[in-house]
Amino acid sequence: MAGNTEPRTEDKIKDAMRAAPAYIAESATVVDTDMETVLRDGSPDWTCVPTPPGKPHPGPMCNDPTMMRWFKELAQRKTPTIGRIGISYMLQGETGADFDDPHATQPPAGKDWYRAGPHVMFVFPKGTGHLLRGIGHDTTSGLPYIRPIPGAEPLLVVPIAKPGEQTCGCPNTCTCQG
Repeated sequence: MAGNTEPRTEDKIKDAMRAAPAYIAESATVVDTDMETVLRDGSPDWTCVPTPPGKPHPGPMCNDPTMMRWFKELAQRKTPTIGRIGISYMLQGETGADFDDPHATQPPAGKDWYRAGPHVMFVFPKGTGHLLRGIGHDTTSGLPYIRPIPGAEPLLVVPIAKPGEQTCGCPNTCTCQG
């Protein structure tokens, strides 16, 4: 779904469902990248979102209700007001414009897009970010890392593969297919 042309609704749904394990994605609600427009009705327990337009690599996500609230408030440039841990799957990985600015749509001058491999993310309520002290910021090592978010507690990112690697939740008798 990377690129600048508007994909069909069916393609957005297919992309969004690649964000989480099949047993979650199959019943999840799917919304567009505005995080409001419902593309497919489903369970309120998980909401999957397709890759945002303009990204050079796939990066759909599937969020629990707390993470959806966190992302919506962050998109509105509000301080997230969550009361419990939020969880997000990004099994296709993530490509971002600026590691330190979640609102950036293009990399800063002289920099390239950053890339993270398939991972699960966790957000925490206000005042609990100190629990993450000492965890690094390296998106390429395969180790858990912290992504600082101005105005919010940092994200804890737990990679399940390195950038450029795949993971899949298929049975032992199949192989991963992109």
